[in-house]
Amino acid sequence: MSRNHKDKYENSNPRRTHTFMSTEDANSGKKSYWPELEITGSIRNLSPNLWQLTHLTALYLNDNSLQRIPSEIGRLVNLRALDLSSNKLRSLPAELGDLIYLRELLLNQNYLRVLPYELGKLFQLQVLGLQGNPLSKEIMALYGEPSGTHKLLSYMLDNLQVL
Repeated sequence: MSRNHKDKYENSNPRRTHTFMSTEDANSGKKSYWPELEITGSIRNLSPNLWQLTHLTALYLNDNSLQRIPSEIGRLVNLRALDLSSNKLRSLPAELGDLIYLRELLLNQNYLRVLPYELGKLFQLQVLGLQGNPLSKEIMALYGEPSGTHKLLSYMLDNLQVL
């Protein structure tokens, strides 16, 4: 028995669908002002509307199946904490470096082999989680030193090419 095209894209588990705001509220210009948002549970895709929540100060996207983070994450300029741990990320957008107020960036347990040099612009970053990634020995050696986060970010900034 084959499924028709429409069924393929319909959500078979309505409990897994959550609406941030009704269509009527969104169309009327109503805004949401939650300071923190947690989206976990094997999510593979994120709504483009997420990147419009520029007031967020904390975003927890850990324990999902995300393979990429779009460059639009750079719009979330007020973020102080970002947890992308336990996903399937192989790369990160350079726009993460635009999140200049970020104090905590957790990237543990992904498939990251490299980090964007733009992370060196995160001068307020205090906590950086990189465990469980196949990063180069050079990066992990810097990270493992005392004051490793600071040394790694300085290295990234030094290697950032100015265009």
